[in-house]
Amino acid sequence: MMEAAPDALRADLQRFYGLDMDEIGHTVRVRRAADLAANLPEDALTWGRIDERATWGTAKHLLATIADNTGFLAWTKTKAAKQGEWRGAIERPGFPRTANVQKLDPDNMLRILRMPRT
Repeated sequence: MMEAAPDALRADLQRFYGLDMDEIGHTVRVRRAADLAANLPEDALTWGRIDERATWGTAKHLLATIADNTGFLAWTKTKAAKQGEWRGAIERPGFPRTANVQKLDPDNMLRILRMPRT
């Protein structure tokens, strides 16, 4: 963490714990600071600096999935759906844009929608 994003770690420790990194080793034990840093919340800046995919928390991913599903369902009712490719997915951090492209075969989609639920 200190090598990948020292500035983000400093800001996160101050933001979430009110801890000044300059006090580590003096009034704050090193082990305590390490424990706090390792357990930063998912919306801490440090995680996004270490791995781009972590810039979004669970809530943002769930909202994007809901928006994608709603957009996809609306798209299936258009004439463009017969062309077979939906490109309306929200781009996620750390994932290439092509990973969000969905192929659609309208006949197969109708078959899936008519499947009995188990």
